[in-house]
Amino acid sequence: MSSEWATGPCAGLMQGLLPMTDPRPAIPLDQALATAHLDAALLRIYGPELFAEQKPVLVSQWSKYFFMHWLPAVLVAQLAYGWYLPLQLDQLGLVLDERGLPLGVKLLEEGEPGDADESLEPVVQASLRPFVERLSAYGEVPTAVLWGNAGDYLEQAVVRLQALGVAVGPALALLQARKAADGRNNPLYEPVRYLPDGKRQRRSCCLAYKVEWVGPCEHCPLVA
Repeated sequence: MSSEWATGPCAGLMQGLLPMTDPRPAIPLDQALATAHLDAALLRIYGPELFAEQKPVLVSQWSKYFFMHWLPAVLVAQLAYGWYLPLQLDQLGLVLDERGLPLGVKLLEEGEPGDADESLEPVVQASLRPFVERLSAYGEVPTAVLWGNAGDYLEQAVVRLQALGVAVGPALALLQARKAADGRNNPLYEPVRYLPDGKRQRRSCCLAYKVEWVGPCEHCPLVA
């Protein structure tokens, strides 16, 4: 991880990516998604009552912390610096707070030089798809909910990069393609729309409205 990333114009989008030299311990992401670990984390964070009654909601909210740290970093590394971050779940670690909420994604490998203009499809297939599928199976939460969370943070990062003058062609291609490279429906297709009044609205709900003290998110599609 280059020191330039932490001080350059895109530094605000890289705060959730931690270098290999970060002294805080990290649990490999594939281990963090194990049932025993997720059970313990969600119980500490949300308590036994919500864990028993609203597990899909809690899993959806927990997933957002990974997406908010990881997706902006992936985009900046490739699009702004021509660098491919490692993508496999065992190549990434989560640094957690005392309750179990992800504070950042720590690189367990450096990655390699790449082409800024190449497709972002490898990010979907090697990183996002296994993450979403494992969390969905664990929490009995529809994959569309988790993909919606990923698409939300991806689109936000794209907008911020455009404002910084970074070429975001591969990211726009990912968000605008109905089909993925393997022929399946693209789960990140148009995750967000903008209403005539300019209001930003997610295409799929994150389920937050089901827990009163969490409430609907700012861009909830269920709120008129």
